Amino acid sequence: MPRNPTELVLQKRIVTCVGSGGVGKTTLAAALGLEAARQGRRALVITIDPARRLADALGIGALGNEPKPIPAGALAALGVSSGGALFAMMLDIKRSFDDLVERFAESPEAREVILKNRIYQHVSDALAGSAEYSAMEKVFELSERLEYDLIVVDTPPSQHALDFLEAPQRLLDFLDSRLVQLLLHPAFAAGRFGFRLFQRSAQRVLQLLERVSGLGFLEEISEFLLAFEGMSEGFRERARRVRALLLGADSAFVLAAGPSAEGVQHAALLLTRLEAAGVPLAGVVVNRVRMWPGDGEPPARIAEGTEETAALQALEQALAASSGASYPAQEAARAALAAIRTYASLVRSDTQTIAPLRSSALARGLFWRRVPELPHDVHDLEGVSRVATALVRPPAEASLG
Repeated sequence: MPRNPTELVLQKRIVTCVGSGGVGKTTLAAALGLEAARQGRRALVITIDPARRLADALGIGALGNEPKPIPAGALAALGVSSGGALFAMMLDIKRSFDDLVERFAESPEAREVILKNRIYQHVSDALAGSAEYSAMEKVFELSERLEYDLIVVDTPPSQHALDFLEAPQRLLDFLDSRLVQLLLHPAFAAGRFGFRLFQRSAQRVLQLLERVSGLGFLEEISEFLLAFEGMSEGFRERARRVRALLLGADSAFVLAAGPSAEGVQHAALLLTRLEAAGVPLAGVVVNRVRMWPGDGEPPARIAEGTEETAALQALEQALAASSGASYPAQEAARAALAAIRTYASLVRSDTQTIAPLRSSALARGLFWRRVPELPHDVHDLEGVSRVATALVRPPAEASLG
């Protein structure tokens, strides 16, 4: 596995960012893509989250289902040479699933039956696992296009580590379920009179569904599922290939975490599950960590006793000199010293909270990075650039292992 993020973006074809919501995963994905562009690669960042966070972070307006280039001039200002490029896109689940139908339908007639079917139109973006399945399919499709050297995937927030990888199997399990097989029964396909061949309990359920939903409901759902059955083997084969791609040597996963106790606990659980599933995890990145200037440890004592008086006097004089005699320099000096002490306490707290996660990552041979808390939310390329710089800088992180 790569020893640091720079090696990651240079060596891999696909990098998938996983983690719970609210930990800056989207920004991390954008930062990895930007760093790849800085290294002369053509990188594409894909978001599966329907929110606008990636577009906001890149400062490029709305994203669609096709890659959108980041202007070369904006990238050049951030150190991207003429050989590098950065693209971004947001997955359109409905359109992507329609593309799957078009690819796997047995014939043009079968394709039209499915796409025009009212049941499909309502459930194509709500089937179990369809969103993640569509995302994985899109990643696979784009990986076969030679114009991108690296694809970075920003997965949707999830309570479960393997939702993204398990999505194809969940969809196939749905198609294999007893309910689907019941509705696919040849006798039923022959028409509504096939009811008499079902067990009484199943018959009552189906008749109730028909009365509630309309006379055409069962015919339409049968038509939909029968057409879908013809594509199931295509889905299965594609699912196997996509999974092999994401777990293969050209792919790697990065786990994003937050510095809170809950965030660390959740990340530790994901780390364990990913490892147990054989997922090629490369590193752990903790976002928005409160860090002392210079990345060192805050002093154990901050201007106590006689030092406090001297520090307050020096700070008061400096504030008065810069802001004028009318400025409340004494009050401001005391507030500033109190803020410094409070921040030092927060830095120590974050360091202590993330220590177990750091130990777990390093023990597994993963790279470990902390991204400092920035003064404001990342909403443009400049902010993404600062995160990318924090990811690849070696000094303090090298001393941490």
